[in-house]
Amino acid sequence: MEALETLAVALGFASLAGVNLYLTVLITGLAVNQQWIDFSDKYPELMVLGEPVVLITAGLFATFEFFSDKIPWLDSAWDSVHTLIRPVGGSLLALSALGPTDPALGVVVAMLAGGTSLMTHGMKAGTRLAINQSPEPVSNTAMSLTEDMAVIGGLALMSVNPLAFAAICLLFLLFSAIMAPKLFRRIKAFGWLLRGKVVSIFRKPRTVDHLRNPISLEDEVALTCMVGIDSKVKWSHPVVLGMKRKFAGVTANTFGKVFYLDSDPGTIHFIGKRNWKRYHSRISLDHLVFTHESRFASENIVLENPETGSRLVLRLPGGSENFASKIVLELTRAQLVEPRPQIGKSPNRPDLSTPIPAT
Repeated sequence: MEALETLAVALGFASLAGVNLYLTVLITGLAVNQQWIDFSDKYPELMVLGEPVVLITAGLFATFEFFSDKIPWLDSAWDSVHTLIRPVGGSLLALSALGPTDPALGVVVAMLAGGTSLMTHGMKAGTRLAINQSPEPVSNTAMSLTEDMAVIGGLALMSVNPLAFAAICLLFLLFSAIMAPKLFRRIKAFGWLLRGKVVSIFRKPRTVDHLRNPISLEDEVALTCMVGIDSKVKWSHPVVLGMKRKFAGVTANTFGKVFYLDSDPGTIHFIGKRNWKRYHSRISLDHLVFTHESRFASENIVLENPETGSRLVLRLPGGSENFASKIVLELTRAQLVEPRPQIGKSPNRPDLSTPIPAT
């Protein structure tokens, strides 16, 4: 039982370090320094956290994180910097809690602890990216305070009942594993948008008269399978899907391209990838309103139906405002063209997502 409790404490420190490494070290160090908890018998290696130099360093970084964590986008930048720092710190805390042990077991625990810290860190970073999509800063502050209280409460519970805290951590890790694909897509999308934003700073803005984006052979094959005949692409552009509401057949934060075909006026087609498979969605432009919104890292094209409340956001990298405005203009023009029935399809058939085999 004692060995199980030690392992629970080790992985518990790793979980909390993935959320807030410096606050975890600071609170634990204060507990040791003020003798609120005596670690000298069970966890002697953790006594070093009570040293003044450790407390001062952890306090400075914890203070900086306390404020930066509540500022939109600065919190995501801070999380990006700590993608490696938190897992390493979590592994070191776990090994300190484990104490002297067999080298092979130490390596296994270090890998488990690093993976645990990375999962909790990824959950935090992905959640923050979702919150940063809203323009108000209140949600950032509320989430940051919730995370701080979770760390303090987790340390308190771990000091009283390590096994109960370990059970809670396992449930949270299971939830994180389920959410991992969505979080990965969100983080990947943000990285693509941010890279485009940085490149645009050093690139002269381009005037866009025509949307010309050569399509690959893979896209041509996919479009042929989708429509059933060879289709001439009038224009296309790479996008990443953002927030969606009441839009069936599309998945948020997936990369792909939007296509407008001469053979299917009044609609646009999206071909992207989700779960490592290509998929297709046909989007009718009927009754939609198109707007262009500039955000910190992206240029958003919003497709919204005021009557039904449906909403879909097409996101381009920041600095692509000319392309975004041109796409809004092209969508408005396409909306004025009367749709005609597709060959081999019923004109009243609803828009559905059509899976496309990977090529």
